[in-house]
Formats: sequence, C-alpha cells, structure tokens
Amino acid sequence: MNRCSNPCFFRAARLHIRYLHEMRIPYARPMGINQRNFTLEPLANRELIRIHGAEVVPFLQGLATNDVARIQSPGGPASMYAHFLNKSGRVLYDTILYRTNNPDTILVECDREASSDFRRHLRTYRVRRRIEVDSVDDEYTPWVIFNFKDGSEMVANPHPDLFVSPDPRLSALGTRVLAPTNMDWAKLTKSFADFGIATPASSDSNYQLLRYKQGVGEGSSELPPGKCFPLEANVDYLNGVSFQKGCYVGQELTARVHHSGVIRKRYMPIRLTAPIDAGSSQEVTSVAGAKLGRVFGSAHNHGVALLRIEKVLNGHPELMIDGERCYAERPEWWPEDQPGKRRMAFAE
Repeated sequence: MNRCSNPCFFRAARLHIRYLHEMRIPYARPMGINQRNFTLEPLANRELIRIHGAEVVPFLQGLATNDVARIQSPGGPASMYAHFLNKSGRVLYDTILYRTNNPDTILVECDREASSDFRRHLRTYRVRRRIEVDSVDDEYTPWVIFNFKDGSEMVANPHPDLFVSPDPRLSALGTRVLAPTNMDWAKLTKSFADFGIATPASSDSNYQLLRYKQGVGEGSSELPPGKCFPLEANVDYLNGVSFQKGCYVGQELTARVHHSGVIRKRYMPIRLTAPIDAGSSQEVTSVAGAKLGRVFGSAHNHGVALLRIEKVLNGHPELMIDGERCYAERPEWWPEDQPGKRRMAFAE
C-alpha cells in the first residue's frame, strides 16, 4: 500500500476531518434520552482514500459521474455518490466523496478489495497535475448508523473528531460516520448516547441486509468492474450522476443511454424462499427456464440482482434460482413516472 512520505500527512488528514464538525446536520432532540434504538456498524469492506492538490476538483470532475464542483461550492452537499467508469462507459468503482475543511482535499470512500486498483486508476489520469492519492485506512474507519424502522432520522455530529453525513444515495441507508481508528464501538456508542441506544450488527439487522432490502449494489463483488453500465446500477436514481456537467471518462455512452431511454436491465431487490448455495451459478430464470438476470449478493433470504425490468416486473412474478422460487420487488425509491420511450424500449 502506497503511503505519503510527508511526515505531516496523517496529522493534516486528521485535522481535515476534525474541522468538519462545524458542518453539523440538525436534528430534533428526542423528548426523552435513550428512546431510540439504532444499529452502529463498522464498514470493514470500505476504505478511505485522500485526494489532495490545488486541482483536485477539476481532476475528479473529469473522472467521476457526478458534479464534483458542487461538493466544494457554498451550501453544497457534505458528501456525494459517484461512479468511476472505463472508456467504454462501464462501472469500475462505486464511491462516496466527502468534503473536507481544506478545499484542496477530498476524501473518497471505496471498496476495500478494489482500493489498490482504484488508486492506480486515479494516478494514471494525473498527467502533469500535482495530485496526491493515498490511503488513510490506518487513520480513519467508515461506520454506518441506521434504523430499519425509520431510516430518515437525521443524526447530529456529537464529537469534533467525527464527520457525520446522511448517505447521499438514500435516506433509508442511514448515516455515514468517519471516525479515527482509535475510536472503537464502545467510544462511538458513548458519543451517540444522546441520539439513542446503539446495538451491534446482527444476522437480522446489518448494513448488507439493509442494502439488499433496498436493492442497492455496492463494491466490486456486487458491481464487478467493467461488467455493468452505471444506469443499470441505478446511479441516476441514487443521486450519483449529473447530466449537465462537462465531459468525463465514459460520459458519452452514459449520456446517450440516458437520452435514448434504452435501459433494459437494472439492479433490484429479490426475496428468496431458500438460501443460494455457494457453488450456484446465481442465474435467475422464469419458471419456464428463460434467463432473466443474475444475483450478485444475498443474505437472510434477501438479495440484489441485475434483472430484465419488463420481463421480471410485468411478465414473470415468480422467478427461479437453482430450482427454488424467488420474487423480484420494485424498489419504493424508483420514480413512479418513467418516459414512454423508456417503457417502449423494454420490449425486445
């Protein structure tokens, strides 16, 4: 893992997040203390990368699907969802970008398994820009706070060393917390005591299951690099793409698909009637055997799959995986109205 040789690097990185407590997210203090239960979970499969340089915004603007300039603008979002694509317009990396107190520094959360490749990808496009790209994995850990019953509750920042921000994709996915690595679960629980009673993740209450119930894919195992298009991964519905910004790698095909409306497949949640075997092909078919898509992750009788929209939602209410029935569900967060040309494009 590459490290910055500057001895002030980690101290500066700590300060960048330390000062973020000024950007507090308001919430209504509960009527009584400890009246709310929530799950607090470290995101062990996610890693933070620091991107620093005077041209950090134009640098990322030419690579990310979202409008990175907004994150440093007055009143802009504290965090932002974005994909990084290859030249063919297919997804390489799904990320969350975080604003810092330093306008020349942006923190990027990515899949841990893909972190090394992602940093290599970023450095390839630096050209002559003086941009530093380094992991801060041994300094900071991303966590998530969520409540299955009410994911829309806002969480205030209780500690100056923390950065707290609602998930920029969906309110149902809870709140992201960036914490120093020396702040463990017990310390974080104490910090958020005014918000309610924290419980650790369990088999029936964990972030992965929360995502699967919403139909949101994340990381290289669920969004394999170079395999799907960003709109198939619902980047447009998850606030992860701007169709008004300038060019970026993979932009041409993404814009063309968006304006043509030809999106035949999308990631969506599935409900299983039996666990999927580890050696399964993960293939989803109709009862008659027609191939309709593939499962990319499953747990506790829920999963996320890339499926043919029209055939699954309107033609085949019952699906099959390895001889067992399963059911696709239309996410509640999908927009109700879709352009007529897009509906027509589903027919093949």
